Amino acid sequence: MKTIQTNKQTRFGSISLLIQCGCVIGLVTASMLVFFPATGQSQTVPVVPSVLVVYDNDGQYGWLGKVYSVKLQNLLGHFEAKVTLKPLATYVTGDIAKYDATFYLGSVWNETPLPAIFQADIDSTTKTFVWMGVNLWRYAWDLSTYAPKQAFTDKYGFRLLSYSGETHPKVIYKDTELLKEPFDLGLSRVEVVDEVKAKVLATCLDNTGKAWPYIVQSSNFWFVGDMPMVSTTFENRSLAFQDLLHDMLGIQHAEQHRAYFRIEDVGPEADVPTLANLRQALKAAAVPFTISMIPRYRDWSGIYNNGIAETVKVTANSTFTKEMKLWVQTGGQVLQHGTTHQIDGLMNPYTGVSGDDYEFYRVTADAEGRLTLVGPLTGDSTTWARNRVINGQNILKNAGFNPVGWLTPHYLASSTDYKVFASLYPFACDRAIFFFPDGKGITQATELNSPYIYRDTYGLKRIPESIGYIDPVGWYELQPPSLSADLIRRAKALKVVRDGWAGFYFHWYLDPSELGKTITGLKGLGYQFVPLNGTLK
Repeated sequence: MKTIQTNKQTRFGSISLLIQCGCVIGLVTASMLVFFPATGQSQTVPVVPSVLVVYDNDGQYGWLGKVYSVKLQNLLGHFEAKVTLKPLATYVTGDIAKYDATFYLGSVWNETPLPAIFQADIDSTTKTFVWMGVNLWRYAWDLSTYAPKQAFTDKYGFRLLSYSGETHPKVIYKDTELLKEPFDLGLSRVEVVDEVKAKVLATCLDNTGKAWPYIVQSSNFWFVGDMPMVSTTFENRSLAFQDLLHDMLGIQHAEQHRAYFRIEDVGPEADVPTLANLRQALKAAAVPFTISMIPRYRDWSGIYNNGIAETVKVTANSTFTKEMKLWVQTGGQVLQHGTTHQIDGLMNPYTGVSGDDYEFYRVTADAEGRLTLVGPLTGDSTTWARNRVINGQNILKNAGFNPVGWLTPHYLASSTDYKVFASLYPFACDRAIFFFPDGKGITQATELNSPYIYRDTYGLKRIPESIGYIDPVGWYELQPPSLSADLIRRAKALKVVRDGWAGFYFHWYLDPSELGKTITGLKGLGYQFVPLNGTLK
């Protein structure tokens, strides 16, 4: 066994910073262009609601409508909703009436009249209807004069003033400040004229501090002043929307704030005295935790072993395994963290060494740390992925461990692979990544930062990592350091979600005091640490 240098251990629990092919930054930056212009109570719906999501899909940025709709579809997985996605151009009379709730995602700026059949169905429905983003003028204004329709104002108790591309940096919800991204600071500004009919549930502050309605409810009609599905960041105004989904659907989950954390990248090459020291801190914390265990360590080119290839496997009687069994006795649950957390023969994209590289997707990196997603690995298939996962699973079981869940290395895999993970494990602790062709046919990717448990469109139940991880160093210029105070601040904002989870991770070789501070801080906010299983909701 050898001590692993901390500069070797990289910090990639998620791919929140990507560019080029399959990029989150590129994706949301493009979405900014879409939003800037060129010139009483809702009913209770069934426990398993049927939901229609109608989205814009025309023009250069029409592909973003599908992105946002799929992200919404996955959030609705928290409510076990049966979701149908439909471009606005294919809407037919009566579609709204077939569902318990309808969401319209106004993601592409459009000044043409709203399709008459769509408008007529909105007018007549008594079921929940949620309008998100731009284009409300197509329904709320007379487009021959660009004046508000009195009939709309009389019915709903508010009117649309304009779309403003000015800075609106904060949203206030449940007396908590939430943030809008710097690239997405615009807002569809509305004005409430009848406070009996229209209730403002969240407000947005402009750069002068003036408050504007952000989320408004008028009986069964809801309006959200921007597109919260854009967001992947922490402390974001998307939390307000994600909490209010309960009210929009009439499904009132109990108020509860749970927490969990992972000890990350624990492999059989790890320094056992360092692990033993951390175990003492975990014992003192006296809370459940998970162990992200890599079954086989591989350094195929000898990067950290003087040019000599090295393989170390988790085995039944090793010193590492004996230590890990003490961790399990202390309250740890094992997650299978890939099989080798790398790919032989590839710098994918860094060293080819376990813990550093991606295992289920081809990735390259430039000198500034920016990543490019190349595509699925050569030979990627259901059979390949299944055999690889089962190989690692058997290594852990033969060593005496029973992995309870899955963790995708660096969260990234192909759609095929994610479906395999879902077939082999009852839950995963990584964020979902979704792939889409953009307007030029180039594959783009985005991740979903959910505050609560959901079953995604791959069939995989996700227990959310929602407040990040302890990182005293940061990553190039792309990601600043993150310490316990940052995680606690994020968790405080997350409490606006009535059943939100504070999920985070901590690398085994770091100073245990930061972990202790985080646990103490989360307890102080009222979070309860719980063991994980596939029946959690």
